[in-house]
Amino acid sequence: MTDPHLGTILIVCNDEDYSNNLIEKLQRIGTRVVGPVTRANMALALAAQTSPDMAIVAHPLTGRRDAETLARELHQTWGVRSLILDTASPVIGEQPWLPEPEALDRLIDTLAQAEAARLQ
Repeated sequence: MTDPHLGTILIVCNDEDYSNNLIEKLQRIGTRVVGPVTRANMALALAAQTSPDMAIVAHPLTGRRDAETLARELHQTWGVRSLILDTASPVIGEQPWLPEPEALDRLIDTLAQAEAARLQ
């Protein structure tokens, strides 16, 4: 099964097990994945080189930027929308950098599968 609508996803995560599980699930549905990286500056550099369609920011980042700051910079600089899974950065209300609703639904389904597999 492939899902070309998700395009290329940049993974920003400092939890190796979680990112590996997430990458496996995304690749299984045919999504191209770049990363993972753990720092915002590396995410911005990788976005410049690979032009991802979306980013998933999971777990607290290492470095000075938080997840929301990175999401804003990815969107303003490269037009990359981001889904933040970092509970230390609660997102309230609509943000211009969130994925489109249809893509967000697909991502949430994939992430739920990745989380269920991680807990087994």
